[in-house]
Amino acid sequence: MAYTNDQISIMDSIIARYPRKRSAIMPLLHYVQSIEGYVTNEGIELIGKKLDLATAEVTAVSTFYTQYKSKPVGEYHVGICTNTLCAVMGGDVIFDAVKEHLGIENDG
Repeated sequence: MAYTNDQISIMDSIIARYPRKRSAIMPLLHYVQSIEGYVTNEGIELIGKKLDLATAEVTAVSTFYTQYKSKPVGEYHVGICTNTLCAVMGGDVIFDAVKEHLGIENDG
């Protein structure tokens, strides 16, 4: 996907908000995801170029945080905590019940 001039301008305005360009990485990932519904390889490459970062650095951030998706996902997003503490408190049971109720899997 080629980004439009308007989208590039918005990215530039996001970068301009920060004294260090690198600080714009997460807002840019959010923006790229808002365009396509997930963070595309093209988006990662463009963010890297705009912030003077290696593509691997941008990818590392995008894969570390669960809110960034690397493939198309459902229209609505429901977050259920399933880390160790949440699992002990019933998070896994809630997650399984929601998946069964909706008839979908994670990221469905």
